[in-house]
Amino acid sequence: MMTSRRLFLSGMAAAGVSSVVSRTDAAQDQAGGNSIARDPNLAVFISDLHLNGLRDEVPTHLYEEQCFRKTVQDILALRPRPAQVVCFGDIAYHWGQPEDYRLAFALFRPLVEAGIKVTFGMGNHDHRENFLELWPEYRKSTLVPGRIVSRVELPHADLLMLDTLNAKPILKKQGSFPGEMDAAQREWLTETLEATTKPVFTCSHHHPNEDTVKIGKLLHSSRSCAGHIYGHWHIWMRNFIHDGWLPQDLLSIACLPSTGHWGDIGFVTFRTYPDKAVLTLHQKAFFFTGGPEEHPRNCEEIVREKNGQSFTFLL
Repeated sequence: MMTSRRLFLSGMAAAGVSSVVSRTDAAQDQAGGNSIARDPNLAVFISDLHLNGLRDEVPTHLYEEQCFRKTVQDILALRPRPAQVVCFGDIAYHWGQPEDYRLAFALFRPLVEAGIKVTFGMGNHDHRENFLELWPEYRKSTLVPGRIVSRVELPHADLLMLDTLNAKPILKKQGSFPGEMDAAQREWLTETLEATTKPVFTCSHHHPNEDTVKIGKLLHSSRSCAGHIYGHWHIWMRNFIHDGWLPQDLLSIACLPSTGHWGDIGFVTFRTYPDKAVLTLHQKAFFFTGGPEEHPRNCEEIVREKNGQSFTFLL
């Protein structure tokens, strides 16, 4: 892998990042007589929705739904709109209940109806079988049988959405399980990274070296992997996987905010260019596990400082 793919630069987005796409092949929507472009180079990343469909049992956790409804509105208000929305898992509130996914299915509908392709990954609070009841197409489309693994194709770099949900079923009120990368998926990932010549970003709910996932060395040694993006920690930040301390030994990784559970609250846009990809944070709030009412005194300062921050991966 070329040294430029290892470098991960921090700073404000380059000029023109948010300008309206001028590509004549951009997809079009007709809404109220207005043509709304969907930029094939633009995706939105969301993570850790924790949607609560069991309102009677967990009545205090309704703000996640409110936050996500606002996130959907904000995504649809983007000009141009993204061609892709990628969800990095923890769709469900805590135990991956069917009611959580029924709620999620309804809340995602406006994005789908706008012609935006939505791709899901699995988090440690999700339940594959309950998810598949609402999105059965993933049984056929998954690239690794028994898991939910997808490839999202963008013009300049592809996304490999991995499934790091532990294979053991989550039982209601018995908590969730740590991340895991099974042997079949690890073998598929190794072969895919070796075969592709196009830059790819690996994506997962968990940190690549967390728990029993442990794919950091594999990603670091790949010539095609331009970086890794994950959720789970609810904090917008960048870091590196390294095998030494020279710049060419660093593989860049980035953690996403939650859409409304706790920590950094918001979503991230991901725009690709021929020579780089830019992650930009749209920070909406910051609060602790007690919800929006439990925020630090300097909450507004945190939001003001972080909103608009960008990380750049060079391809």
